Amino acid sequence: MSKSALSGFFFAVFVAFVPAAATADTADDIERLEQRRGQAILNADMPTLYAIYADDFFYNRARGDSLTRSEYLPMYASGELKVNKMTGEGKDIRVYGDTALVSGIVHVDATIKGENRNLHLRYLNVWVKRGNAWVLVARQATNLPAQN
Repeated sequence: MSKSALSGFFFAVFVAFVPAAATADTADDIERLEQRRGQAILNADMPTLYAIYADDFFYNRARGDSLTRSEYLPMYASGELKVNKMTGEGKDIRVYGDTALVSGIVHVDATIKGENRNLHLRYLNVWVKRGNAWVLVARQATNLPAQN
């Protein structure tokens, strides 16, 4: 094999792995944002939540209604919604260019309007890269059967 052919081969192999590496880096970024979002929810850290959730965010909740960011986030600030603990399982992050989908299951111990509730949800979060930052643009949740 000639030197130029060998160089071309190594260049082709390198280029083939760049998109996979970029996708892995993006998935790591999204995972960090998901963790940051979860901690901000637990702490009712409103500046962080407003930075993470896009202005045009919407949340299709498990009970069938839909909330905008301006309807949803103030529930944390007022204390109407307080997440006491949450644990997740089966998280999957898929990156499609400037869009990332995160799905999984979350178990939430929350106080909603003064009532303690245990929620078991399958969710889908949609992240979009705008400029140099990732923002959460949508969330869908579905109730799972109560766990014994």
